[in-house]
Order: sequence, then C-alpha cells, then structure tokens
Amino acid sequence: MNKIKNLMVSYPLVSFIIILPFSLVVVFIVLDVIINLIIPFLIALWLTSWIYALIVGFSIKKSMYEPFWFVRSNKF
Repeated sequence: MNKIKNLMVSYPLVSFIIILPFSLVVVFIVLDVIINLIIPFLIALWLTSWIYALIVGFSIKKSMYEPFWFVRSNKF
C-alpha cells in the first residue's frame, strides 16, 4: 500500500488520469438514478396530488404551492 501511495504522490497527474474513469462512472450512475428515477417519481407524485385535488374539489392552488400536502409529519 505504501508503494502505491508513494507512486501516487510522485506522479499526481498519472494518478488523476487513472482515477478519473472510475469517478466518472460513479457520477454517471448517480445522475442516471436522479434523472431517471427520482425526478419522474416526484413529478408523478405532484401530478397525482393535483389530479386528486381536481377530482375531489380541493383548491388547485393548495396542490401547486404545497405539492406534498397529503404527507403530515409531527416532527415540525
């Protein structure tokens, strides 16, 4: 382990070039999960609450300004 550490300290540019593809893969995976799963889920949840409020007869402003009004928490 000390040999690798000494090599990395001696050649920082080579170390960065070797590490870059792995960190790039991690960033792509995280962004893929955020863009393809989390954002569509939040938009669908907001749209569902908007349609529910429209059908039931609640104010549409409430569902626009408070998109998660149906979730109640006693923590706050």
